[in-house]
Amino acid sequence: MMPLPSEPYSLAPFAVIPVVAPILPVIAAVLLGVLVAVGGVLVSMFRPRAILGGIKLLWRLKLSVALVAVVGAGGVWAALALWPQKPTEPVEQAETGSDWPLFRGGLARTGAVPWTAQPNRPAIHWIFQDGSVGFYSSPAVVGNRVYVASETPPVFKGVGSGEIYCFDADTGQVAWHKAPKGYQATFSSPSVRGDYLVCGEGLHDTENARVICMDLRPGHEGEILWTYQTDSHVECSPVIHNGRVYIGAGDDGYYCFDLQPGADGQAQLVWHAPGEEFPDAETSLAAAGENVYAGLGVGGKAICVLDAKTGQLKHRIETEYPVFGPPAIVDGKLYIAMGNGDYINKAEEQTPPTRPAGAVWCVDLATFEVDWRFTQIGRTVLGAVAVEGDELYFGSRDGFLYCLGKDGKLIDKYDTHSPLITSPAVTRDYVYVVTDSGWLYCLDRRTMELAWEMKIAAQPLLVSSPAVARGRVYVGTQNDGFLCVGQAAEENRAALWPCRLGGPERGGNADDSPLPKVGALHWQFPKDQEGTDKARVVAPAAVMGDSLFVPLAGGGKPSGVACLPAHADSQATPEPRWIYETANDVHLSPAVLDDTLIVVDGQGDAEPPQTDRFLHGLDVATGEPRWRFPVAEGASGVFLCTDEEIYVQDQPEAISCVYRLGLKAWSRPLGRLERPPAATDSMLVAAVVDPPGLVAMDRPSGRRLWHVRLDATPRTPPVVIRSTIYLGTAAGLEARSLANAAPREEWKLDGGGVSSDFIVARRFFAYVSDKEELVLVSRDDGSVIRTQPDAMPGTAPLLSRGKLIYIGKEAIMAFEPDEGDAEPIRWVEYLLGEPTAPMILCNSNVYVGMFGWGLVRFGAGR
Repeated sequence: MMPLPSEPYSLAPFAVIPVVAPILPVIAAVLLGVLVAVGGVLVSMFRPRAILGGIKLLWRLKLSVALVAVVGAGGVWAALALWPQKPTEPVEQAETGSDWPLFRGGLARTGAVPWTAQPNRPAIHWIFQDGSVGFYSSPAVVGNRVYVASETPPVFKGVGSGEIYCFDADTGQVAWHKAPKGYQATFSSPSVRGDYLVCGEGLHDTENARVICMDLRPGHEGEILWTYQTDSHVECSPVIHNGRVYIGAGDDGYYCFDLQPGADGQAQLVWHAPGEEFPDAETSLAAAGENVYAGLGVGGKAICVLDAKTGQLKHRIETEYPVFGPPAIVDGKLYIAMGNGDYINKAEEQTPPTRPAGAVWCVDLATFEVDWRFTQIGRTVLGAVAVEGDELYFGSRDGFLYCLGKDGKLIDKYDTHSPLITSPAVTRDYVYVVTDSGWLYCLDRRTMELAWEMKIAAQPLLVSSPAVARGRVYVGTQNDGFLCVGQAAEENRAALWPCRLGGPERGGNADDSPLPKVGALHWQFPKDQEGTDKARVVAPAAVMGDSLFVPLAGGGKPSGVACLPAHADSQATPEPRWIYETANDVHLSPAVLDDTLIVVDGQGDAEPPQTDRFLHGLDVATGEPRWRFPVAEGASGVFLCTDEEIYVQDQPEAISCVYRLGLKAWSRPLGRLERPPAATDSMLVAAVVDPPGLVAMDRPSGRRLWHVRLDATPRTPPVVIRSTIYLGTAAGLEARSLANAAPREEWKLDGGGVSSDFIVARRFFAYVSDKEELVLVSRDDGSVIRTQPDAMPGTAPLLSRGKLIYIGKEAIMAFEPDEGDAEPIRWVEYLLGEPTAPMILCNSNVYVGMFGWGLVRFGAGR
C-alpha cells in the first residue's frame, strides 16, 4: 500500500534512499567496469578455454565485486527499511456492514452501499501497488473491509496467478491476501454473505477453473472452506441466496452449491446445468424468490430462467445479441443489457466480425414478456444496468453513459469520449463511471453534468467497476494499482438557496418530497391577512432545513422577512421564530448562504424612489444583523449567491461582487437586470433588459467576455447546462452557446413567449406562455411536447417526482407529464386570490403568495 498525504492529488515526492546516495557515483563507475568485464565473459563463456579466463578475471576484480555486493546488500536493506510500501501498523478490527451477496452489491446493481455519504469532490486517500499486481475484479465493500480478486502476469509464458485481497477500507492496509494453491489470475468478483466469501477463478482462456469459498470469521480470515473444480473458466461472479451459491462456469454451464461445506469439508454440489444446454455461461447471475436469472453470451444469446432448487429451465427468451450484462431486478421487472463485442474486442474485431450494436431490454417477471427494447445504442453494453429511483443507468462501448426512464425512454446521455466497459455506481445524487482511457467521472444525476473527474490510470485495461461506500470510491486498475478516491464533503459545503426559487434548475423544489394526490388549505401567513386588499408576499419564500424565510411587503404593516418553522405535521399557522424589519418593503426572494440569510429591501422602479436600501446579511438562527451593503435607489437589487460570493445589482446599471462577509470585491457596468444572473465555475452570465442583451463576465475579475444583443426582452434568469445557455424571452425559450451566445441552429421557438420562470426537468422545460398555456418543450431541440390551456400567465409550474402542478384560471392543476395525454386534475379546487409569488415545495407542502392572503400553504387533507 502506498501511503498518501490527505491533500487531493498531492503525491509525496520520491527521494533517493539516503544510505545509498552519497556513494552513487562510485557505485556507477565500479558497476560499469564490472559489467564490461562480465559481458565479455558471457560472450565467450561457452568456449572451454574461456571459463578459466573468466574465473581469473573475477579474481582480479575481487575487491570491486565485494564492494558492489556489500553496497548492493546495504542498498536493498535500506530500501526495505525505508520504503513505505507496506505499513506495519496493526490493521483495525473488521466492522460489520451490509452484505454484498452478488455483483454490484444488490439486485438494483447500484454498486453502492445504501445510505452511504456521497463523494462529491476529488481526493486521493490511498493507493495499493505491489509490483505487477493488477485488478480486473470489481470490489465488494462490507463494513470497513474491501474484498477484490487480483491478477499477476506470468514471468514468462503461461497462466498468471491471483489472490483474494482484503483491504482496510479507511487506510488501505492489507488485512490479508490469500488463495488456494495454484489460484489463477481472476476476473470474477467476490460475493460476501455473513462469514462467507465466494469467488470464481480464471480468465477467458482458463480451463478447469475453480469456485472457492473462504472463511471470514475473526481469527480465520481468508482460510479456504471449500473449492470445486469445473471444466471451464469461472469469470462469472457468484450469487449467494438462501444459503446457496449460484455461479456460471463458461462452457461448463451453471452450478449450485450449498454455502456451507459438507461433513467431509468438501463442496456440496446441489445441481449442475450442463454447458451443452447453457453455453457461454459467463454473465453474473441474479437470484430472487425461487428463480435464478441468467444471460448467455456468444454461444447462447438468450435470457434464461432456472429453478433455484433444481436447475431446471423454466423460460428461455432468445435475444438478438450476446448477453454479457448481469440482470437487474426491481419491482417485478428485469433489466438486462447486450450487444456485439466484448471486453477486449470491438464488434468488427471479433472472429468472425459482427456489426456494432447494443440494446437494453425490460422483461416483466410475471409474464416473462419483453415490455420494451431500447436499441438507440452505438455499441455493446457489457456492464450492469443500475436502477436508482425511477431511472436506469448504463454505459456502452460507444462512450456514452445513458439514463433511461423505467418506461424505456431516453432521458439523457453523457459523452465520455472513451469506451465504457464497466458498470456505473449510482447513489442518490451522483453517478460514477470509469472509462477505458483511465478516467473516473462523477456526474450529477439531476443534470447529467460533470461534477468532478480524476485520472486514475495511465493505460487500459479498465474493467474493474467502481464501488461507493464510506463516502469514497473504490476501484481497481490493471497497471496502476487499487485506489480509494473521492471525498464526501457535504458536511463542509455551504448550505445554499442561491436566489429566487432556489435557482431555475431547482425551480422551487426544496427537497423533492412527494406531492399529495390532492391539496387542501392548511393556513395563511400573516394570520390577520385573510381577505384584505393588500399584497403582503410578492416574492417566493426561501427554504433551508426546517426554516421558511418569508419576504414581507408593508401594506401598512412592518416590512422585512419572517422566519417560520416548516413543520410538516402542523396545519395551524405557525408563530414566527423571528421577524427582521426593514425600512422598505421586501420585493425580492431571500437567499441562504450557509448560516447567513441574504435579503435586499426596496424596489428599483418605485415612485417616489426609495432610499436607505441595503443588502442585508442576517444570522439564520436568530435574525440578528451581521452586516449591511448599500444598494442605490433605482437599482433593481437582484442578486445571486454562490458558495463564497454574492453578485448584486447595487447600482442602476452596474453589478458588484460582494464577499460573504459583506465586503466588495469588484464592481462593473453591465446594464439593467430584472432577474438574477447565472454562475459557472469561471463565468457569470446575465440577461439585461434595456436594450435586451446577454452578457458574460469573468467571475474573479468582472471583466466582460462577450456581449450580444437579443431580439426579445428577457423574462427569466439564464440557465447554463453544460455548454448551452437557456433563457426565457418574450419570443420564447431560447438556447444559445455558452462560448459566444450564438443561437443553437436546431432549436425551435414554437412554444410562444415565456411569461415567467421556467423549470428544468430531465426531458423537458416547462413554462406558462403569453398565450395562457402551460408549455412543455423538449430539451433536445425546443420542440413542443405538449400544451395545456387555461394556465395563468406570470406564474411558474412546479415539478416533483414526476408530478407537475401549475396555477390555472380557477384552480391549481396537476398531471404527470410521462403519462402521455392524461388530462390534468384539480389539485386544489379553488384559488383564494390572484397569485403574487411562484410556488415552492417543502415537506410535501406547497407555499404560494396570494393577493390579500399573504403566504398560503397547501398540503395533504386531514
